[in-house]
Amino acid sequence: MHIVVVGGLERHESEIERRACERGHTIEFHRGRVGGRRADELESMIQRCDLAIIVTRVNSHGAMYIAKKAALRNSRPTLALRTCSPSSFSSLFDSLDPQATSLATGTA
Repeated sequence: MHIVVVGGLERHESEIERRACERGHTIEFHRGRVGGRRADELESMIQRCDLAIIVTRVNSHGAMYIAKKAALRNSRPTLALRTCSPSSFSSLFDSLDPQATSLATGTA
């Protein structure tokens, strides 16, 4: 599954990416800045993902709005999380693994 994480703390990215790779997933990060061409980058990331995780605590309102609208337009499932630490990411995917196939196809 290809995952996009919008927002969150940059210091967690390498560990989250490592944990995603261990589970056979690919991951991209968007830091939530949407000035200039960054809004287009976010739109493009959402178009090619299987799941968008939108972090609400460390994120701009504009990025959350763009990510939600892009996911809706492109029929991509989203999860809104207050925070996304490596341990919460692992817990999330441990609970979702049985449903990973249905999430990737959008039937969850």
